[in-house]
Amino acid sequence: MTAGTFSVPLPENADELRVQEEAYADLADAIRPLIDACVRTRVAPEKAHEVASRARELTAELMSTAQDGPLGLEVTSDGRIRDHGNPAVGMRNPIALPLVFERAEDRRSLRADLELGAAYEGPPGHAHGGVIALLLDQALGTLPAMIGLPALTAYLNLTYKAPSPLGRFVLEAEVADVSGWKILCRGRLRDREGTVTAEAEGLFIVPRWARDRLGTPTGDAGDFDTKPHG
Repeated sequence: MTAGTFSVPLPENADELRVQEEAYADLADAIRPLIDACVRTRVAPEKAHEVASRARELTAELMSTAQDGPLGLEVTSDGRIRDHGNPAVGMRNPIALPLVFERAEDRRSLRADLELGAAYEGPPGHAHGGVIALLLDQALGTLPAMIGLPALTAYLNLTYKAPSPLGRFVLEAEVADVSGWKILCRGRLRDREGTVTAEAEGLFIVPRWARDRLGTPTGDAGDFDTKPHG
């Protein structure tokens, strides 16, 4: 399910939640470059052990108040439901870029500018194919929620058309067709030269537990002219 699908009344503790969100986002933002530094550093072995020891102390401090299990979905200070642990868009997940999508006015297409560095390397100097699949799945999976039909991936077909050199990319996706509870989406990844290095087609299906809630417009969904049916 894509973050932000359903909106709920603003929580009574919205101000407190906002402070927490800013702090946790700051923490993840601080750790992201640490991941890259860990991959690329050439410090002396004794220094690496010293830093590792300090990292374990910080980890123990954070884990002392960690909740049991994953985050799941959380109500945010703006009244949306989001998956902050998502590895593609989660603002609390330091392995997420995180992706930030620009949505078209008709809410049927989107794009995102992104940069993949050493932490996402597969073939030498190039992005890992699994990371590319993750990004395309997230982009395509965001589209159904944008048109008011939160859905789960039924299938995702990828074609790797060329190697993807590490660096800047553009991610694009659009709704191709809607049939009842099924949404067909297509997308692509372009490198810094504009070359399409990967294409994807995905089918997304609205789960039964979500269908009863679709009669009420949501914060992320615009008016949509195709009425869902069973």
